[in-house]
Amino acid sequence: MKKINLITAAILAGAGLFVLGNEYSLAKDRTIVPAKIGIVSVKEIFDNCTMKTEVEKALAAEGDKRFAEIKKLEDDIEGEKTALTKFKEGTQDYMDMLKGLMMKQSGLEAQKEFYQQDLTTKEMRNKEAIYRKIIEVVAQVAKEKGLDIVLSRDDNYLNQPESASNPPAQNPTELILTTKTHKLLYFNKDLDITTEVLNAMNAGSKNSQSSSKDNPKK
Repeated sequence: MKKINLITAAILAGAGLFVLGNEYSLAKDRTIVPAKIGIVSVKEIFDNCTMKTEVEKALAAEGDKRFAEIKKLEDDIEGEKTALTKFKEGTQDYMDMLKGLMMKQSGLEAQKEFYQQDLTTKEMRNKEAIYRKIIEVVAQVAKEKGLDIVLSRDDNYLNQPESASNPPAQNPTELILTTKTHKLLYFNKDLDITTEVLNAMNAGSKNSQSSSKDNPKK
């Protein structure tokens, strides 16, 4: 019985070694296909995309509207200051008008701070939306071109020769931060898909505008 068990174990062990050897041989012969890589400048796309222009235009319009509201309040307060000088100090009318004026001034300062924070938050959210859209379009273009990986191209002062418009680091912190985040040291320019992504980004923005015009809100 023991002899049969030993024979069985030997057969199983031999079969196992045969399978492992066969798999090793197949893996050895299998060709590893290099990943297809693309390079893109997110900064260049962000600075030149139509979406950014539209967002900045909308924020500027809202900023101008709020500036006009603040200016009107300031003019009203200045008018009340002038009117206050016509009343005798210490009288009830003077004190009532002074109280209203001080409350308006406090409200004006609070409104200024709120508008500033609100616009800052909206600007940040809009930038996030633009960057998310860029990532989405990068993935779309990469799939169309059959790319496996897309790397972000570094854009900082070390990419270009030193000049008046491209001065060296102003302090050690700036240099350290740049060198630590400067990961892509060289790439073949044929791999750069920045222009394709920017064109696709702007084309998508134009299509959205056309769709909005064709289907206006009722």
